[in-house]
Amino acid sequence: MSNKGALALLAQYGGDSSDDEVPGSRVSTKRMHKDDEDDPRSKRLERLPPPNFTISNPEEVIDDPSSHEGRIRSFPHERGNWATYVYIPYECNEGLEKLLSMINSSATSQNLHLKCFDDFHISLTKTVILKHHWIDSFIDTLKENISYFNRFMVMFDCLEIYCNEEKTRTFIGLQIKTGYDSLLKLVQCLDNCLGEFKLPKFYENPSFHVSIAWCVGDHQEQLKSLLSDLNRELEVLMGEYSQENWYIYVEQIMCRTGNKLFEFHLR
Repeated sequence: MSNKGALALLAQYGGDSSDDEVPGSRVSTKRMHKDDEDDPRSKRLERLPPPNFTISNPEEVIDDPSSHEGRIRSFPHERGNWATYVYIPYECNEGLEKLLSMINSSATSQNLHLKCFDDFHISLTKTVILKHHWIDSFIDTLKENISYFNRFMVMFDCLEIYCNEEKTRTFIGLQIKTGYDSLLKLVQCLDNCLGEFKLPKFYENPSFHVSIAWCVGDHQEQLKSLLSDLNRELEVLMGEYSQENWYIYVEQIMCRTGNKLFEFHLR
């Protein structure tokens, strides 16, 4: 199915910032050296470099939801603060396109206007605020820790409804069936990395999923009323389209911070 197929039925959704569209540099992971092992992590924050710039009277940035499809920022935009998150990418495919088309048809019957993501992924951290002068140290910390993880498989099972903490957006997500333990170990590792920079950790008892469509506002009840029918249709699709449409072979972890994108390969 072409990109003008099912995805054309849904409005395209971009990142939280136009900066996210700018490609950034990538780094590969390497095994940690013995010298690094002897370096106490408790000293890491003491070694963080100071800012190499100063900001005088920074201008306040006014958030305008109409400029980004009604979405409301979870935190104000400030100079020197970079929105950062770690995730596993998931490529769109024919099975997912067909699923999105069916979801859109069902939502329309409930007078809900859904939008489609153009960047599918499994989140491993919340979106956190990272100071610009901490980026290099943060990426080095991720590289040291993630390099010891082996590749693994994640398979999807069913659809679920989610709402963000601010109750400003509702999501339909493709929930995982296998791979939970491996994902949880990754999250625990990343939580430790975030803790070294005094950044918030991921959710307790996370429900790992790929968000595939969303709408503005809290519409959990309306969408949950469609869930049984949608999951029956998903089960049919999983039989019609090859298994490759419904799993991820996790070979790398991605980190996006502002307009920079980093890639860490698993072994």
